[in-house]
Parts: sequence; C-alpha cells; structure tokens
Amino acid sequence: MYHNKNGFTLLEILIALFIFSIVSMIMVSGLHTVFNSQSAAEKHAAALTKLQIAFLLMSHDFEQTINRPITNAKKIIEGPFIGTHDTVTFTHAGFANPLGSLQRSTLQRTAYSLGNEQLIRSIWPVLDQTQKTLPSNRIVLRSVTGLRFEYLDNQGKFQDNWPSADQKQDLLPRAIRVTMTLKNWGTLSQLYLISGQTVKTSDQTAKQTTNQTTMQPLPSQPGQPPSAQPH
Repeated sequence: MYHNKNGFTLLEILIALFIFSIVSMIMVSGLHTVFNSQSAAEKHAAALTKLQIAFLLMSHDFEQTINRPITNAKKIIEGPFIGTHDTVTFTHAGFANPLGSLQRSTLQRTAYSLGNEQLIRSIWPVLDQTQKTLPSNRIVLRSVTGLRFEYLDNQGKFQDNWPSADQKQDLLPRAIRVTMTLKNWGTLSQLYLISGQTVKTSDQTAKQTTNQTTMQPLPSQPGQPPSAQPH
C-alpha cells in the first residue's frame, strides 16, 4: 500500500492547533493589557490637563484682584473681596476688551464655590448689578470632594473669612491659599499672591514658592496608574 510521507497525521495537527491556541490566548491577553494601560494613561493625562487648566484660571483671576467695590442686585455695596472657608467673590482685572471696542469695563466680578462635587466659577456681566443681572456659571473641575479657601492677613496669619473680624481695615488679603481634595488624586494646595501685595508670614506652609502646587496623592486604585505631580 502507498503511504504519503509528506503529510501530517491527525495527532500532529491536533497538537499544532493546541499550541497555536495557547499562543493566541497569551497574545490576546497581552494586547488587552496594553490597551487597558494606554486607555488608563490617556484618562489620567486628560484629568491632569483639566487640573492644570483649573489652577491656571484661578491664578489669572486671583493674581489680578483689585480694590473695586460693587453694588449688588439689592443695591447694597459689597467690598472688593469677600471670602468664606468655601466660597470667594472678588473683583479682578484682565477681562479682555481688545482695542476697547466693547462698551464695557476690563474688570470682572467673579466667584468660586463648590457644588455637587464640582468647582464652579461664576461671573457677572457687569460690576454694578440690577435685579436682572444674573451670573454665568461654568464647571471648572469635576470630582472635587473638598474645597477650602484661606486668606493671608497683614500679620502673616491665615484667616477663614475675609474681611476677618480684626482685619476689616484691609480691603484685600495678601494672598489666597486654595486647598482641594479630588477623587483619585488626594489633597492639593495652591498659594496665590495678589498683585502688589507682599507676603510676610510666620506660617511655615505659606513660605512655599508662590504658585507652586503641593500634592498628597491617594493610593492608586487597582487598574489605575499612580498619581503624578503636575509641573
């Protein structure tokens, strides 16, 4: 009887298919891990970008704070800077008006607050308001579980409210410290020096360089990359 010596037996084919299946499973598992890591890294980078934008926006607003009281919708004069431990409202410069083409001031009334785990920036279209003047609210950052403002007085001490009981003669604080707690990031602290003000403080935590973020990240969650400190 003639035998084809160039072919494969059924057993050899089964063994080859078994080995191919194992190698394929290993490759698929490896690719799945790579794709998951890439997706997590992209989400982490996007979150970091949003965080940096939020800090830059607050830096732009706080550092241009000026002494300009306003009249609110109730016809009551409000000071140029009003702050509590979780909300701050102030007047600042830097509201773009190229070549003065728009019939409005370059000053703006702005507020920051926390609502539904979101950092919210509110702005008013005019400084002196009427009952029809409504603020425009913008969500600056999400997943914010804690927000705290502190105000540096001329004695070098941080106050929870501004103006404080013993600093009512000072219309503006020397600096503002913002502390936020974010999901999967931990606690971050930022110090903003108001333009034209000098910082003289005995508080060691305020001696850090102006506009330098300190971060205490939370432990990384399974499947997520560790938190990175923004530069």
